[in-house]
Amino acid sequence: MHCVWVLSEQYYPEQTSTGRLITQTAEGLAEQFCTRAISGPPTDRLVRTKAPSYEIRHGVEIYRCQGTVLDKNRLLGRAINIITQSLSIFFRALRMVKAGDAVLVVTNPPLLPFIALAVCYIKRANLVLLIHDVYPEALVASGIVSAKSKFIGMLDWLHRYLYRSADCIVTLGRDMSDLVNRRLKMSTTPQGMIDKKIHCIPHWAEIEDVFPSDRNNNPLLQKLGIGQQFVVLYAGNLGRTHAIESLTEAATQLRHESIHILVLGPGVKRKWLETRIREQQLSNITMLPMLPADQINDALNACDVGLILFVPGMAGISVPSRMYNQMATAKPIIGMCDTASELAQVLTEEQAGWVIAPGDTDALVKCIRYAAKHPETCRIMGQQASNAVQQKYTFKQANKAYQTLFAELFNAPS
Repeated sequence: MHCVWVLSEQYYPEQTSTGRLITQTAEGLAEQFCTRAISGPPTDRLVRTKAPSYEIRHGVEIYRCQGTVLDKNRLLGRAINIITQSLSIFFRALRMVKAGDAVLVVTNPPLLPFIALAVCYIKRANLVLLIHDVYPEALVASGIVSAKSKFIGMLDWLHRYLYRSADCIVTLGRDMSDLVNRRLKMSTTPQGMIDKKIHCIPHWAEIEDVFPSDRNNNPLLQKLGIGQQFVVLYAGNLGRTHAIESLTEAATQLRHESIHILVLGPGVKRKWLETRIREQQLSNITMLPMLPADQINDALNACDVGLILFVPGMAGISVPSRMYNQMATAKPIIGMCDTASELAQVLTEEQAGWVIAPGDTDALVKCIRYAAKHPETCRIMGQQASNAVQQKYTFKQANKAYQTLFAELFNAPS
């Protein structure tokens, strides 16, 4: 029997979105296939924790490797983590993967897909590439590297080779599929092969754990004492590709109004935001750390509208998984994003919120004020968001798509 091997830096007990989603994906595949996961060292909220080096959970055999767990918000620490964990995963996979098996690998960290490619080449296994972020475009958009650098040119060539070599590529949105399609065309891959290679399988809302609840009895709003104000929630990573600067600029303009901004999440820009709030004395922003898993539903319901902010040029590069859980709480979303992005397309198609251009703080402020003055519009949009999740963005649908992909892969003639 051929096996599915899931290679991921993060896996259970990790409770960040990446860790939870890849764990659910593996456990769904285990319903039909022999499924094994090889991950980095056990972490929870990106902090090293205790877990056995081997265990079976929900049908998945889990092999946890060694490696460093340094502060990923520091580039040097992140680089060391990538190298140590990826090499550890490589040697474990090289010993265990068999000919004819399939390897599902996530694009984060960026070295890991090439590790998986080497394993598949040596062991004659099938490579399924799950794209969470498109490289090197993500590095350029985040400002880490110039688009004109020779390093970016080299990375571009390497990733075109990676895409061309993969047996299947899973994208998270239509914009990402378009970007991958263009990348493969640059590699002179025939369109017929491209169409068979790319599978768009969006992430999903965790509807068993996230659902609408009574705002008037929300424990987080009561604890913070902001239940009588209009609350805008930013819940998610405060990373380099997120326009956190627009958040503080908007808060400055809204500081004398009955509007409060609640921020939940880690990330490299968190300290900058904390400093900015303190220097500008922005009492209308409250920052909290990531909350335990059993408080996620209360957190996502602690608002009147959700907020997702991207820097320009992120269309096709990343699809925010957080939008599906926020939609599941029946809250509309203000998306600061490119109009071609999956986020913008979903909000527009489902009439589940508003789309504004990246960097347009005045439009952001105007949109927040409009939402605060039109609660019925927010209610209707929120209900439409919830309906869309129930119809289109559930784990059951995504799991069926993954199972179909691997069934076709294993049944394909060699």
